[in-house]
Amino acid sequence: MANEKTGAEILGVGVKAASEYVIPGGSNLIKGDLATGVTHAALGFLAKAAFGLPGLIAVSLNSLTKSVTGKNALEYLGVWEDRSHERHEHHPVERRPAAE
Repeated sequence: MANEKTGAEILGVGVKAASEYVIPGGSNLIKGDLATGVTHAALGFLAKAAFGLPGLIAVSLNSLTKSVTGKNALEYLGVWEDRSHERHEHHPVERRPAAE
């Protein structure tokens, strides 16, 4: 089937998950996405300071989801849709001719 993952892909996801235990954003750092990895690391430490372990887990899960699927956790779960890539066109207001 097309959805089945190979052993190497499964091992890769496992290594990425283990890296999140070491540092939040680790899975993105392993993937080579340094900006996202460093952002998740900073957010992870801030979330831990503000919310404790649940905050750290939430950021780490989001980081792992982003690394594996290319979507953040909310996008992956279908809760939120990223529309930042869409081009917003300006729609001018129609003006009616002035009554004479």
